[in-house]
Amino acid sequence: MMHEGPGQATAPLQMSDQALLVSALADPVTWGEMALVNRDGSPRRYWPHQVSDLRCTARNIIHLDGRDVGKTIVLTTNALHYAMTTKGGMGLIAAPQQGHLDTIIEEIEYQLTTNAQLGACIALNRYGKPKIQRKPYFRVEMTNGSILYFRPAGNYGEAFRSLHVERVWVDEGAWLSEAAWKALRQCLKHGGTLRIYSTPNGIRANTYYRLTFSPQFTQFRWPSWLNPHWSDERASELVEFYGGKDTAGWQHEVAGEHGKPAYGAFNQEHFDAACQEILAYRTVRIAGNDLAGCQENSELFDALEAMLDLTPQVGVFWIGADLGYTNDPTEIVVFQESSGEHAVASLVLRIHCERVAYPILSMLVALLERYYTPAGIGIDNGGNGGAVVQELLTLDAYRPLQLAGRVRGVDFGGVTTLPTPDGGEVRKRTKELMTSLINGMLQRRDIRFPQDDLELQDQFTTHTYTMTNNAIVYAKGHDHIIDAVRCAVLVRELGRLDPGGALAVPPWTPLLTDPIFC
Repeated sequence: MMHEGPGQATAPLQMSDQALLVSALADPVTWGEMALVNRDGSPRRYWPHQVSDLRCTARNIIHLDGRDVGKTIVLTTNALHYAMTTKGGMGLIAAPQQGHLDTIIEEIEYQLTTNAQLGACIALNRYGKPKIQRKPYFRVEMTNGSILYFRPAGNYGEAFRSLHVERVWVDEGAWLSEAAWKALRQCLKHGGTLRIYSTPNGIRANTYYRLTFSPQFTQFRWPSWLNPHWSDERASELVEFYGGKDTAGWQHEVAGEHGKPAYGAFNQEHFDAACQEILAYRTVRIAGNDLAGCQENSELFDALEAMLDLTPQVGVFWIGADLGYTNDPTEIVVFQESSGEHAVASLVLRIHCERVAYPILSMLVALLERYYTPAGIGIDNGGNGGAVVQELLTLDAYRPLQLAGRVRGVDFGGVTTLPTPDGGEVRKRTKELMTSLINGMLQRRDIRFPQDDLELQDQFTTHTYTMTNNAIVYAKGHDHIIDAVRCAVLVRELGRLDPGGALAVPPWTPLLTDPIFC
C-alpha cells in the first residue's frame, strides 16, 4: 500500500492533565498535538501525510521520502508516544551514524524539557536524577518502565547485538550496511513493529531497496512537494541545483524515488578503519556575523586569528578548500603528513564558514599559510574559489607569502595530466582522479580522519555516484567537506610527483585542469 497526498494542518486540541496525557490518549496524533510543540513555541500540528503514518497500524512500514517532509517529527512523535503509553515497553531508534541520531535526540530532549508534564514522566535514579544516559549511547527510561535506546549502526551493527526490543525505528535506512541489517533484525522480538524511514539513494544491492518491494511492508512515499510550504520558486531552485528532473539527485532527494542506480563513492569498511582518535584535531566555525563589526582589514585579520587560535607548526602540511558563495558553506581542511617510509596524512583542522565573502576567505587562507607553511594549497575553482586563487596570486598584500607554485585552482569538471614512470603522460578526469586517490589512500591506510567529526563521517558514508553515458556523475549537495579533502589530496599527489613540492605550471599561465585543455 502506498500513501501520499497534499499537506494541511489538522484541528488544534488542548491538553488537560498528566493522567489524560499518559493513560487516556491512544491516538498518537491527538497525543502529539496536545503534548508537543514546535521549535518556535507554536502548538504541534501534523500534515495529512504525517497523520497517515502516525495512525497506520501495520506491523512493518517503510518510507521513500524526499527532503524536508517532516519524517523526523513523525519518528520522534511515534517513539515518544510509544514510550509514554506502553508500560515496560522497549524501543530502539537506529541510524547509520551517530550524526543521524543526534537530530532525533535533540528533538526528543527538546520535547522532554519544554513540557514539564512530559519531563515528569522520566524515571529518576536513587540520587533523584533523571534516568537519561548519554555514554556510550543515549538512553532514556520512563516512570512506566519503558526504555528508548538510541544506537548508531556503524559498519557491522555491533551496538545492536545486546538489545531485544518490541519496536524499532530506523532513520536513513538506505545507508545501513548489510551486516548492520542482520544485527538489527535480531534485536526485534517476534511480532514486533519495524518502521523504516529514509531518503532513497539509488543503491540496488541492499536490504532497504529489497524491502521497499516486499508485500510484508506498507510503503509510504513522501516527495518534497508534500510540504505545505512547497512553491514553484523552490521547485525551480532545486531543478537548477540538481541539473533537471531526470537526474539522480532530483529523483532521490526531492521525488523520493529509487531513480537511477547509484553506488557508494567510498569503501565504507576502509573509511571506518581510517576514523581514529586524532588528539591534535580541531574544528572551527566562522559566521559572517562574527566579523560584522570589523571595519578595516587589520581588524578582520586580528578577528580571524583570534578565532583560529593557532600556534606556528613544523612539518609537512596540505590544505584543501571548497569555497562557496556568500550564502553557501565553505569548508577548509588541513592535513599533516607524518615522516618515515609509510607517510600518513592526518586531518588536524577543519574550518566551516557560513556567509563569509571571498576577500575574507582569501585572508583566511593566507592566515593558515602563515601558521602551517603548507607544501600545497588546493582550491575548488568553482564559486568563490577562482576569485580567491586570483587574489592570492596577484594582490600585492599576499605577494610576500610566495604562493606561486603552491596554490592551485582545481577545476572539478576538467582534466588533470599526470606523468608516467616511462616519461609519458596520462590524462584523467579531475573529480574521478581525486576520488580514486582518496579511495587508494583509504585502502592503503595512508589517510586518517577524526573519529569524533560526525559531519565528516555523515558526508563520506552517504556520498554516491551514478553512471551516465559511460561517465561518472557524483551526487550534488552535502559534499563540501569531501570536496575540500579532494583538493588537498590532489595537491598532495601533485606535490609528491614534483619532489620540490612546487607545481610545475607557473600560476600566471592556464593550469592543466582548465577547460581549455579538456
